[in-house]
Amino acid sequence: MTAQATRIGARFAYHRRMSSVCSPHVPHVPHSSHSRVAFVALACCAGLSACVPDTAVGSANNARPAASPASAVAVADGGAPNAADGAAALAKSEPKAAARKPMPEGPAKWRSVPREQNGFYAVLDGICSQLGAGRVGKDVVVHYGGGHNPMYLDGIRAGAASFIALRDDGLESIGDPIINSPTGIAGKSLDDFWIADSTGSRSSDGAILHRYLNGTWKTHAKDQTNLHAWVDGGIIGTLGFAAANGDVWVEGSSTKPPQALWADLPFPSMAAFPTGDVLLIANKDGGGGPFSGPLVARHWAPGQKVTEHALERFFVRDTPDAGDYAGASKLHELAPDEVYFARKDRVLRWDGTAFHALANTSKGESISKIRRAAPDDLWVLTEAGAVQRLTATSAATIATPEVVVDMDGVENGGAWIVGKSGKLYRREGEEWKTAPLPVPAFTAGAALKAKSVLVAAPGDVLVIGMYWEKGVGWKEQELHTALFRSKPVKETMRCNEPDPENNNINLGHGFQSWPPMVNAVNEAAAACAAPFVVLARRSNEHKVVDDWPRLRAALKGHAELGEVTLVDFVSGDRTLVGAKAKDVETAKKLAGIVGAKERVRPEIVCGDPEAKRALVVDLATGAASPK
Repeated sequence: MTAQATRIGARFAYHRRMSSVCSPHVPHVPHSSHSRVAFVALACCAGLSACVPDTAVGSANNARPAASPASAVAVADGGAPNAADGAAALAKSEPKAAARKPMPEGPAKWRSVPREQNGFYAVLDGICSQLGAGRVGKDVVVHYGGGHNPMYLDGIRAGAASFIALRDDGLESIGDPIINSPTGIAGKSLDDFWIADSTGSRSSDGAILHRYLNGTWKTHAKDQTNLHAWVDGGIIGTLGFAAANGDVWVEGSSTKPPQALWADLPFPSMAAFPTGDVLLIANKDGGGGPFSGPLVARHWAPGQKVTEHALERFFVRDTPDAGDYAGASKLHELAPDEVYFARKDRVLRWDGTAFHALANTSKGESISKIRRAAPDDLWVLTEAGAVQRLTATSAATIATPEVVVDMDGVENGGAWIVGKSGKLYRREGEEWKTAPLPVPAFTAGAALKAKSVLVAAPGDVLVIGMYWEKGVGWKEQELHTALFRSKPVKETMRCNEPDPENNNINLGHGFQSWPPMVNAVNEAAAACAAPFVVLARRSNEHKVVDDWPRLRAALKGHAELGEVTLVDFVSGDRTLVGAKAKDVETAKKLAGIVGAKERVRPEIVCGDPEAKRALVVDLATGAASPK
């Protein structure tokens, strides 16, 4: 095989892995005493996933180290275009923030105000496939959708991604850009951040970078991912999805590294900061093709030369091929002088001038996630689902109740883990305590299983879980996803739904208010004096305006229901229809009767929507008359 063919194969294998292989957590970002920035890996498959190097929240000194050590090799000076402007660029004032846009409260009779359950409050619930949450500065961006790759039969619901902000005091609108295949988000605050939108294919045509700046979205025609916050509020990254081999690029800033930084480093791992510091790690191209050369790191900052650091001595020599290279390395970025690099069972620490090694994991287990307790003191999650503590001199296994699929919070005063069974645990002293999960907000009675945990700050824990929903009258179950937070929120929102004809394969777009579900644990809703049964949804793709003849046919002959009035109403982005019932038992009968005849998903709620039209149904004949 020629070197060119090897490179093409390497690129395709790398991108396929990026779009199809998932880990159970969406990571979040570095912040420092100088600047709080964020890098969030967007969901790329069902549930929670991370498709880029791992990062986390932490505090460290952002001061740039002075001279490089003698072992570093200077390969080029920092004479990139406008590099001399780096110091001045760092000193520029922050842009003035635009007026915030809190989510308007839902109608008083058609919304859910969450109550505390087991220490958590429901934030979002529904058909929220590929739901993720991550830090942007001191706040949180929540998103769902955008994970389906049209090149593959991946079984993931199709639909553009939706985004919403979660600040300390509640949800906030950040507009509604159409982002079909998000591959990364980075920025310093919710007033200034970027989202990469890839085509998800081998072509770069149509790829866009979206920037949200002071309340306005702007676009740039670029096909890039691996975003990091950069100088002047810009972004830096690598990996032109189809048109490059991991070249470094900058957008929104005049401070740009020299090409010598990334020359002959295919698809490098990257750490970068708004100070202008950037660190790349990769196997050089060699005589045997991509990734066959020695493992090296290169560092650059404005006004400095590119320095190269040999890393081969820290590892048992191997030549990773294109298939396993993407998953072989992990980065945990805290500050320019504290970056951790993991490959397989070994972790290296970059201190701003040089690398040194921490202890290998016990039993040679490969590392899937890094969390920092203190400098050179890490908790790592291995690919086998074990938690270990690594220092410069030792590795110790931390016993856990079961195999672990996610871990967070070490940096923020208390570790949390998610077990393979879906249970959630928190660390108390030297023990793990089970943290009982809340009941989903919009369920008829299903049990939640945790999938991911993110500790955004001390006392601010976010848990994402899934559950199989099957209400009264449903012919099949449906996978729902929910987000809970340990801090109160004003309202629980619901993800908008897809058109009913594509309910099993597509996603909705955006968010809506929704009333409490009537279930055994929701005492207020269970005691609802006049429950409402949501019976069916209109399609937005195939517009039909009729008087619901099939529902009326299903109701014909069921005089035991008493009086039935079909009410058309709007919730979210579509028209729905439902009917009031005199009590919960009658509501269940109504849902069951309609569900037995039609493929619908009735929901019994404690709400009273604003009617757009009302039709009284004659249960003897099935005829309808306006009310």
